[in-house]
Amino acid sequence: MSKISLKTWHFLLVFAILGISSTIIWSNELEKNPVTGRNSSLVELNDRMFSDSVVTDTCIVLFYTKSDVCYKMEQNLNQFNNVSEGHTRFFKLNIEDYPGEYGKYDISGTPTTIIFKDGQEIDRIMGIVPVSNLLMLYKRSI
Repeated sequence: MSKISLKTWHFLLVFAILGISSTIIWSNELEKNPVTGRNSSLVELNDRMFSDSVVTDTCIVLFYTKSDVCYKMEQNLNQFNNVSEGHTRFFKLNIEDYPGEYGKYDISGTPTTIIFKDGQEIDRIMGIVPVSNLLMLYKRSI
Protein backbone atom coordinates (compact mmCIF):
# COMPACT_ATOMS: atom_id res chain seq x y z
CA MET A 1 0.00 0.00 0.00
CA SER A 2 1.39 3.39 -0.94
CA LYS A 3 1.38 6.30 1.43
CA ILE A 4 -0.14 9.58 0.15
CA SER A 5 1.81 12.67 1.04
CA LEU A 6 0.00 16.02 0.88
CA LYS A 7 2.02 19.14 0.38
CA THR A 8 1.13 22.73 1.22
CA TRP A 9 0.57 23.58 -2.42
CA HIS A 10 -2.14 20.88 -2.61
CA PHE A 11 -4.18 22.76 0.02
CA LEU A 12 -3.55 26.08 -1.71
CA LEU A 13 -4.71 24.64 -5.02
CA VAL A 14 -7.92 23.27 -3.49
CA PHE A 15 -8.54 26.59 -1.73
CA ALA A 16 -8.06 28.53 -4.98
CA ILE A 17 -10.39 26.22 -6.90
CA LEU A 18 -13.10 26.55 -4.23
CA GLY A 19 -12.73 30.34 -4.16
CA ILE A 20 -12.94 30.70 -7.92
CA SER A 21 -15.90 28.33 -8.26
CA SER A 22 -17.88 30.02 -5.47
CA THR A 23 -17.24 33.44 -7.08
CA ILE A 24 -18.53 32.16 -10.42
CA ILE A 25 -21.63 30.63 -8.82
CA TRP A 26 -22.35 33.81 -6.78
CA SER A 27 -21.99 35.99 -9.88
CA ASN A 28 -24.46 33.81 -11.77
CA GLU A 29 -26.98 34.07 -8.91
CA LEU A 30 -26.70 37.87 -8.86
CA GLU A 31 -27.35 38.01 -12.61
CA LYS A 32 -30.52 35.94 -12.15
CA ASN A 33 -31.76 38.14 -9.27
CA PRO A 34 -30.41 41.69 -9.63
CA VAL A 35 -30.77 44.11 -6.70
CA THR A 36 -32.19 47.01 -8.72
CA GLY A 37 -35.73 47.39 -9.94
CA ARG A 38 -37.49 45.56 -7.11
CA ASN A 39 -40.89 46.62 -5.86
CA SER A 40 -41.40 47.83 -2.32
CA SER A 41 -44.33 48.98 -0.21
CA LEU A 42 -41.98 51.17 1.86
CA VAL A 43 -42.26 54.88 1.06
CA GLU A 44 -38.93 56.42 0.01
CA LEU A 45 -38.08 59.47 2.13
CA ASN A 46 -35.74 62.37 1.55
CA ASP A 47 -34.17 64.61 4.18
CA ARG A 48 -36.97 67.23 3.92
CA MET A 49 -39.78 64.69 4.32
CA PHE A 50 -38.11 62.73 7.11
CA SER A 51 -39.00 64.89 10.12
CA ASP A 52 -42.60 65.40 9.02
CA SER A 53 -43.09 61.68 8.39
CA VAL A 54 -41.92 60.37 11.77
CA VAL A 55 -43.39 63.09 14.01
CA THR A 56 -46.84 61.52 14.49
CA ASP A 57 -48.15 58.03 15.13
CA THR A 58 -46.00 54.93 14.91
CA CYS A 59 -43.71 54.33 11.98
CA ILE A 60 -40.81 52.13 11.00
CA VAL A 61 -37.89 53.53 9.01
CA LEU A 62 -35.31 51.38 7.22
CA PHE A 63 -31.96 53.13 6.81
CA TYR A 64 -30.34 51.37 3.87
CA THR A 65 -27.78 51.34 1.10
CA LYS A 66 -28.12 49.64 -2.26
CA SER A 67 -27.00 46.15 -1.29
CA ASP A 68 -28.39 42.62 -1.17
CA VAL A 69 -28.32 42.60 2.64
CA CYS A 70 -30.43 45.76 2.85
CA TYR A 71 -32.77 44.44 0.17
CA LYS A 72 -33.38 41.27 2.21
CA MET A 73 -34.36 43.36 5.24
CA GLU A 74 -36.60 45.47 3.00
CA GLN A 75 -38.33 42.27 1.82
CA ASN A 76 -38.89 41.26 5.45
CA LEU A 77 -40.36 44.70 6.23
CA ASN A 78 -42.62 44.41 3.18
CA GLN A 79 -43.95 41.10 4.51
CA PHE A 80 -44.34 42.61 7.97
CA ASN A 81 -46.20 45.58 6.45
CA ASN A 82 -48.66 43.13 4.87
CA VAL A 83 -49.50 41.56 8.26
CA SER A 84 -49.51 44.80 10.29
CA GLU A 85 -52.98 45.67 8.91
CA GLY A 86 -52.18 49.35 8.32
CA HIS A 87 -51.55 50.29 11.96
CA THR A 88 -48.03 51.45 11.20
CA ARG A 89 -46.46 53.48 8.41
CA PHE A 90 -43.34 52.10 6.72
CA PHE A 91 -40.56 54.22 5.24
CA LYS A 92 -37.02 53.83 3.92
CA LEU A 93 -34.14 56.29 3.64
CA ASN A 94 -31.03 55.77 1.52
CA ILE A 95 -28.16 56.96 3.74
CA GLU A 96 -25.84 57.39 0.77
CA ASP A 97 -28.17 60.06 -0.64
CA TYR A 98 -28.99 61.73 2.71
CA PRO A 99 -26.04 61.41 5.10
CA GLY A 100 -27.41 64.09 7.45
CA GLU A 101 -30.16 61.83 8.81
CA TYR A 102 -27.77 58.92 9.08
CA GLY A 103 -25.42 60.97 11.27
CA LYS A 104 -28.27 62.39 13.29
CA TYR A 105 -29.44 58.93 14.37
CA ASP A 106 -25.96 57.39 14.86
CA ILE A 107 -26.39 54.74 12.19
CA SER A 108 -23.26 52.59 12.40
CA GLY A 109 -24.14 50.10 9.67
CA THR A 110 -26.85 49.07 7.28
CA PRO A 111 -29.47 47.84 7.32
CA THR A 112 -30.68 49.62 10.46
CA THR A 113 -34.38 49.80 11.22
CA ILE A 114 -35.75 52.27 13.76
CA ILE A 115 -39.24 52.23 15.25
CA PHE A 116 -40.52 55.73 15.99
CA LYS A 117 -43.54 56.69 18.05
CA ASP A 118 -44.63 60.34 18.01
CA GLY A 119 -41.22 61.38 16.68
CA GLN A 120 -39.20 59.56 19.35
CA GLU A 121 -37.04 56.49 18.73
CA ILE A 122 -38.41 53.61 20.78
CA ASP A 123 -36.46 50.68 19.35
CA ARG A 124 -33.62 49.94 16.96
CA ILE A 125 -32.94 46.82 14.90
CA MET A 126 -29.57 46.27 13.28
CA GLY A 127 -29.04 43.74 10.51
CA ILE A 128 -31.50 41.31 8.97
CA VAL A 129 -34.32 40.16 11.23
CA PRO A 130 -36.93 37.55 10.25
CA VAL A 131 -40.57 38.67 10.01
CA SER A 132 -41.55 36.65 13.11
CA ASN A 133 -38.91 38.47 15.17
CA LEU A 134 -39.99 41.83 13.71
CA LEU A 135 -43.52 41.16 14.93
CA MET A 136 -42.26 40.24 18.39
CA LEU A 137 -40.03 43.36 18.62
CA TYR A 138 -42.85 45.56 17.37
CA LYS A 139 -45.34 44.25 19.93
CA ARG A 140 -42.76 44.68 22.69
CA SER A 141 -42.03 48.27 21.61
CA ILE A 142 -45.58 49.44 21.16
